[in-house]
Amino acid sequence: MSTVQLPKRTSAQLGSPTPTPLDRARLDQPELEPVYDVQIAEIVGRLQQRYPREQISRADLEGRVRGFHRQFSTARIRIFVAVFVERLVRRSIEEPFVHTLGAVAARTRG
Repeated sequence: MSTVQLPKRTSAQLGSPTPTPLDRARLDQPELEPVYDVQIAEIVGRLQQRYPREQISRADLEGRVRGFHRQFSTARIRIFVAVFVERLVRRSIEEPFVHTLGAVAARTRG
């Protein structure tokens, strides 16, 4: 049985993929915050279109988004964090009593 040896190829020949901003953020910690700031701004923008200022102010909306986003700061898999955050903020706006009730229950247990 004979084996065929392929010539060695350099990384330029292999076509190294260009890293995305999220890939760079994983490799270089200081770049991490701008990536998440972009995600947060996108979520706030979408939610502002959905909810009028009379229902929730931009400052409150951004505070909720940042607060929920912070809860996922230790998550190892971050690919769906933006989806989870947006859903949690929408739920907190649409069902404020349930959200507040859950927070009160958590405080009384702890």
